[in-house]
Amino acid sequence: MSAAAARIAFAMLALLLSFSPSALADGSNVLTDEQRQAEIEKLNWISAAGHYQLAASHSYIDLPDGYYLLLGADAARYDTLTNGLDASNTEAIVFHDADHTAVYFVFDAVGYVKDDDWSEVDADSFLKQMQEAELKANSERARQGLSYMIVDGWKEPPRFDTATHTAYWATSLSNAMSHWINATAVRLARNGYHYVIWVGEEKAFTGSSNSLASVMAIHDYDTGYRYSDYVEGDKLAGYGVGALVASILGVKFGKGFLLALLGGILVFGKKILAVAAAIVVAAGAIIMRSRRKAAALPPSAPPPPAGPPPAAG
Repeated sequence: MSAAAARIAFAMLALLLSFSPSALADGSNVLTDEQRQAEIEKLNWISAAGHYQLAASHSYIDLPDGYYLLLGADAARYDTLTNGLDASNTEAIVFHDADHTAVYFVFDAVGYVKDDDWSEVDADSFLKQMQEAELKANSERARQGLSYMIVDGWKEPPRFDTATHTAYWATSLSNAMSHWINATAVRLARNGYHYVIWVGEEKAFTGSSNSLASVMAIHDYDTGYRYSDYVEGDKLAGYGVGALVASILGVKFGKGFLLALLGGILVFGKKILAVAAAIVVAAGAIIMRSRRKAAALPPSAPPPPAGPPPAAG
C-alpha cells in the first residue's frame, strides 16, 4: 500500500474509531490502532485508472486518475475495521484524492424495487421523525458518556432522479465538536439496489449532483442487469423506493410502519453499538450501517505526497 493511501486511510480511520465499538463485528479480540493500521495496509489498494468489475451486483466502476479503490473482500474488510459492523455487502469504496472523501457502494440483491411510490415521500414528516428519534437517542448516548448528535435539517431533501433510477438525500448533522454532512443515494438495479454513502467534511460537499453523483457517474450496471432490463417474472422486492428510503432513514411511511411490509420491527431510542439510534429491522445491516455512518465524523486527511503511488502488491 502506498504512503499516500495509508495516510488517507489512517486519517479517516482515526476519526471513525473515535465513535467505533471496541471489538469487531465478527467477535474477534479488540484491535489497537496500530493493529488496525497494519490490517488496512494489507488491503489491495487500487490506484490505477481502469475498468473494475463488481461481481455480486453485475456492475462496474471506471476508475479515473486521482482516486483509490477497494473492491470486494478488501472493501468489506476496511468497512468492518473502521465501523465495527458486518460489512459483507460492501462491494466497493472509492476514495477521492483531491477532497479526501469516500463513497461506499453497498449492494442488496432483494429483487426489483418498484419506483411508483415516490409521491408518498413526505420530507417534512421524515425530518421531524428523525429529529425526534435523535433526541430520544441522545439520552442513551449521555448515559454511555458519548457525544450527542443533532439532525439539524436537510442539506438536500429526498429527490428521485427518474433518468438514473436513483434517490438522493443529504442531512446536516452536528455535535459538540463539529458539523458534517451525511449524503446518501439509493440506485435501483434489475435484481436489487446499491446503497451509496458519501463520507466527507461539510466544506467538501457541494451538493449531491456534484459530490455524490460525480462518483456515482463512474459506476454502472452490466447490460442485462440495469433497472430498465427488468422483465416480467423477475424477483420482486415487494416494496417501492419510497418505502425503502423511509426504512433506511428509520421513519414511518404512508399510513403505517414500513417495517410491516419488510417483516421487521422498528424500535426507536435503543442504541446500535456505540453511536447511533437503534433501528432493528429485517431489511438488515445496510439500514444499521446508514445510522452508524451518519454518526461518524468525516475524514480530515493530510494531502498525499506528490507523484502517483506505486501499484499495490
